[in-house]
Amino acid sequence: MKKIIYTIIITALVIISCGKKNTDSSVFSNTDKPGDPTAALDLKKLFSISSENQTDTAAYLKMPISLTADKSNNIYVLDMRDMNIKKFDSSGNYLMNIGRSGQGPGEFINPIVMFIENDTLNVTSMQPPKLVKFDLDGNLYYEKNIEQAQLQSLRMSRNGEHMASYVQKVMMKEGDMPDIDFSLAVIGTDSLKAKSVLRSRIFSVNDIMQGKIDINDLIIPFVPGDEFIYVSENSDNQYRILAYDYEGNKKFEIRKDYNMIRYTPEEKQKYLDEMKKNSRGTQDIKIGNFKKAISSIHTDKYGRLLVIPNVDRNLDSTGVYVDIFKDGKFLNRADYSKIQDKEDVGLLKMLSGQEFYVGDRLYVMSIQDLSIDVYEY
Repeated sequence: MKKIIYTIIITALVIISCGKKNTDSSVFSNTDKPGDPTAALDLKKLFSISSENQTDTAAYLKMPISLTADKSNNIYVLDMRDMNIKKFDSSGNYLMNIGRSGQGPGEFINPIVMFIENDTLNVTSMQPPKLVKFDLDGNLYYEKNIEQAQLQSLRMSRNGEHMASYVQKVMMKEGDMPDIDFSLAVIGTDSLKAKSVLRSRIFSVNDIMQGKIDINDLIIPFVPGDEFIYVSENSDNQYRILAYDYEGNKKFEIRKDYNMIRYTPEEKQKYLDEMKKNSRGTQDIKIGNFKKAISSIHTDKYGRLLVIPNVDRNLDSTGVYVDIFKDGKFLNRADYSKIQDKEDVGLLKMLSGQEFYVGDRLYVMSIQDLSIDVYEY
């Protein structure tokens, strides 16, 4: 399958246009006026992890796709190309590799998901589909087979009690490219099966290859909080976040004033050029005229909801901000330009790196630079 399709599936940047119909829920309508001008996201860089500052080649980052940390702030990086987990201490010093390539006990082919639960490191492998469990020192507990459906971009709530993920099912068609069934679901921590499906969509790989689908329409940011799962409406004309409970019921929504932002000709051309480099075999690349209102969503150690919106770079000098919410109310907007490159737009922003708010730290993983910057806040 072509490179762009692999990229979409592996990083789970795909989903969903129709969701559950729900009962009455509250709406928190916000303006651009800060509810608490003192609210801030004060980031202090602690250190970086990269291949350049490693003396052991086993610590080199090859294709990092996920990151988590334990209660002692030891760092675990899932490297899909090396097919292992690289463990670093709380200061960024390399400690060990956990797992390796293969199909035997404690070995992986295409590991895709990693999370820590109750001091157990869990990793899923695609070939064969299985769940492998280690202690935090890398000793194998056991492994078990799981269903063929693949979890993508799994995220765990900060209290470690809830998980949500994209669930991918490939539906083969004789003599043609397959269809993909993607859903956003609450995942059981024991079974790794969908407990409740929030949204789902079936789309054709062939339609993507022929440029009939704007991939940005398939990217919906979400984050599981301790009480609710927050899901962006993925709209280009409204700033709207839906909050679901873990039974899949919509409980409330957050809205904020928003003006539609048109791509500049330069931004649009850059996007098309870069996407074509990464999508050999795709006949055309489709992109709309307007940016999505919301780029990504996170929760922090203060119980706040952090929303990174797209902005108009002709008006905003730095070009990347984070909107801070608490209990559905907009508190303040803070500069986020040291974390995200203001020049990246659309899917390029998602593919250039990821942020992980784990414990009391922020980990910024650059997929392009093969590095991890660690901040306290």
